[in-house]
Amino acid sequence: MKDFFNKFKIPTLLGLGIIFVGIATGVYIVLREQAFLSKAAPDFTPQNIAFTNISDDWLVISFQTNTEALSFITFGQNNPTEQTALDDRDTNTPKPRSTHYISIKNLLPKTTYQFKIISGKIPSATFNFTTASPIQDKAGFNPIIGSVLDGDTPLGDGIAYLSIPSAVTQSAKISSGNFLIPLSQIRKEDLSGIYPLTEGLVAKLTIVSSKGEATLLFKLKLSSKPLPPFKIGQNIDLTAEEETPSSSFIKNDLTIYDLNGDGKINAADNSIILQNLGKNPKNQKADLNEDGEVNQKDLNLMSQKLKSLGSQ
Repeated sequence: MKDFFNKFKIPTLLGLGIIFVGIATGVYIVLREQAFLSKAAPDFTPQNIAFTNISDDWLVISFQTNTEALSFITFGQNNPTEQTALDDRDTNTPKPRSTHYISIKNLLPKTTYQFKIISGKIPSATFNFTTASPIQDKAGFNPIIGSVLDGDTPLGDGIAYLSIPSAVTQSAKISSGNFLIPLSQIRKEDLSGIYPLTEGLVAKLTIVSSKGEATLLFKLKLSSKPLPPFKIGQNIDLTAEEETPSSSFIKNDLTIYDLNGDGKINAADNSIILQNLGKNPKNQKADLNEDGEVNQKDLNLMSQKLKSLGSQ
């Protein structure tokens, strides 16, 4: 009997070893294939979903994906598949993108809708949005107009977001580097009414594109003058520059304040302003703020400059 068991002892251990090696090899192969598939699989998940331009009958839903994808939105009051909205830029043949911009139009006021984002043929979970109530008033500001560069060439595609504290974020598509963001219908963040815009209010522009991002801080103005061009990768703050007495000054200090041309800014220049008070000054340079009249405003500008230079 002992000889019988000894006969099968070594083969049995060898067989178990082979089994264990086979299992380990199989597990390694499976894990390696899973890792390969996880790296190779494109990521169409919608990220940074934003609700902008909310009004009583339309709004914009925008988002980004790590991988370029075809996308659209289905929505409805009773279920999220009643209607379909395509990317605003897909007027002809749909194109895969990493930034997605979809306007939902012909909506009812003060109504909640359900929607799903279909990205890369994969539907998202169900989300909700609510429209605003109709309003009669309009903000008295012109649109924000600007341009964005990718290096030295206009940015081909992207989204511009305008954010103001306690207001609904506004947005616009970027086409050939240019964008225009209307302000006439901007709402309060709680959708209770029109947002009371005021001149000098600080606003932030955020540019999102497949080439990168950029930001620009500036103050609102009643004029319709376009913003200065800026580039992807830049983070610019124009508010500090706008705190100077006149933002129209682009010359150096001597050119502006050295009224007698002696290469200095001192009390002699202040005297020239006093000698030229009125609407028809003999020395046109005395009109420092270029408003067509030499007056107390110009004296104040000169006084501020002299104080900053320590001349008084």
